[in-house]
Amino acid sequence: MTQEWTSEIWATIRPEEAAALHAAILAAHAQHDLERLVDLYAIAADSKEVEGDVDATCFFLTQAFVFALEAGAARAHELNRRLVAYGRAWPLE
Repeated sequence: MTQEWTSEIWATIRPEEAAALHAAILAAHAQHDLERLVDLYAIAADSKEVEGDVDATCFFLTQAFVFALEAGAARAHELNRRLVAYGRAWPLE
């Protein structure tokens, strides 16, 4: 069964789901699906944020942000604001 990874419903990820998320990220990389990578890395960031793991949250936010910039996605501003709030980035102009 293929796991569907969408929106904020995945704020907390169980260990067995983490493996499926990891596989989905690898598949999106293989397909060079930038929009999907933004979504998947943001889901991972949200999960780590709920757990209180700031370093992991910011790592995944950074990945999502970079792919959002590369894709020209409007979501880049939201991701940047989150990184700025953690003191991990400068605000976009």
